[in-house]
Amino acid sequence: MFKIRITFYILVLLTIHFRIFAQEMPGSTLGNYAGVNSIQLNPSALHNSKQYIDIQLVGMNFFLQNNYLYMSKTDYRFSNFFKSGYVWPTHQEDYGTEVRNFYHYSNLKYKNAFVQERINGPGAMLIWGNHAFALSTAVRTIVSADKIPYELANFIYLGLNYQPQHNINYLDNGPVKTAGMSWGEIGLSYSNTFHARGFNVISAGISVKRLLGIAAMYMNARKLDYTVLNDSTVDIQNLDAEMGLSLPINYNVNEALTSPLFKGGGFGVDLGVTYTRLKSYHQNQYFNSLCAQPYEDYLYRVGVALIDVGAIQFNNNAVKMRIDNRSSYWKNVTSMKFTNINQFLDTLSYQFYGDNTSAYSGDQFTLWLPSALSVQFDYHLRENWYVNASLIYGFPLSKAAIPRPAELSITPRYETRDFEASMPLSLYNWQLVRLGLALRVYGITIGTDKLGGYFHFSDFTGLDFYLSFKVFFSKGNCRIKGPVHCGGNEFKKIKY
Repeated sequence: MFKIRITFYILVLLTIHFRIFAQEMPGSTLGNYAGVNSIQLNPSALHNSKQYIDIQLVGMNFFLQNNYLYMSKTDYRFSNFFKSGYVWPTHQEDYGTEVRNFYHYSNLKYKNAFVQERINGPGAMLIWGNHAFALSTAVRTIVSADKIPYELANFIYLGLNYQPQHNINYLDNGPVKTAGMSWGEIGLSYSNTFHARGFNVISAGISVKRLLGIAAMYMNARKLDYTVLNDSTVDIQNLDAEMGLSLPINYNVNEALTSPLFKGGGFGVDLGVTYTRLKSYHQNQYFNSLCAQPYEDYLYRVGVALIDVGAIQFNNNAVKMRIDNRSSYWKNVTSMKFTNINQFLDTLSYQFYGDNTSAYSGDQFTLWLPSALSVQFDYHLRENWYVNASLIYGFPLSKAAIPRPAELSITPRYETRDFEASMPLSLYNWQLVRLGLALRVYGITIGTDKLGGYFHFSDFTGLDFYLSFKVFFSKGNCRIKGPVHCGGNEFKKIKY
């Protein structure tokens, strides 16, 4: 039964979002022209900007990565996505009659997948001396599966007729976690430079976000003891798990349910601090216009932040279920036909408790964001050349939380006001090495963390893409002729 439940969950979410691909967007979130986008990694990074006003028009990023399914490099071409009527190659599946587009890795490692979509709406940043303010909006979707046992992944993808795994008792002492959520964000950020003396500058920042839940689903299994006897019979000796769902679907008739649009709400917060080591001795500057604010060059910066700390409580069209160390012997699993979601959930309860209601444990649940520790180190090599090292380390704050994979990256970049190029080299989830490329021409940024996904040098396991459109106004550039007067002192017009 567990197989049916997790299959239902993963197929619903991944089918809906399979065309959505995204991760940390280093080409638009790092650097001295990141502006309002910098708050995605650290709210105190607002003060790193060479601009005093930054206006985001729209931005987006798409990401998909997994270590179980792949498309053979002989079959894959990125250009095929744009061919009208193109039919993807298929292959016959072992121990079955179905054909598939994807092959699967047969190693014994835990399987994971991470799918993310982020659309950044209008946003803006303003720096006023020691104070920095930002307004941001976004719509985000994340689907994450973590520590899926290899044999369970095989049953999900290949079906119960995968004979090599029949009549084997599998004991998985989780937690096996899968979660997916779509939500909107409206955020206000503030950063303050509270220490600036000598060569040392320290800033601290906070972002407070109102979260509007659109849809969510999660499953957390702490123990699964089962045997698949044949292609239609599953003997579950013990299952200890819980799940929740709140979808824009009428569970009785499987029709779209768009009113109300938001199925829940909550709050999130980001907290960060940045230390900057200046190249020159800090001097207090007084200016009579925002554009006259000077920019102080640096030798290196170190930033630390906690991001995506928060949760959404779903209380509309929400269902929470709990199976507390129960057993179930299922016959004719593959022949069961479910006409709606409620029928599936009722059957789930009946199989483990003998009635249609006992597995239900509530009509609301709370799902936590993909919280993470974010660390950044940025070094100014010379003139327009920089190198950045960053770490994103996810940590769940609850058993009902979206797992977030770790990412360690080193990003050299060439940066001017009108042009920027960076090439991030990253280690994804401590397993996969990826090389990316990002280019910015004034306020237009386009990039990828996985350049290989656009070629067929290796088997296709994921893709990444991001872009950003914005306008900004540089510090020290008032667009007037002659010197700029700042607090009675003359400063020549500065260009960066």
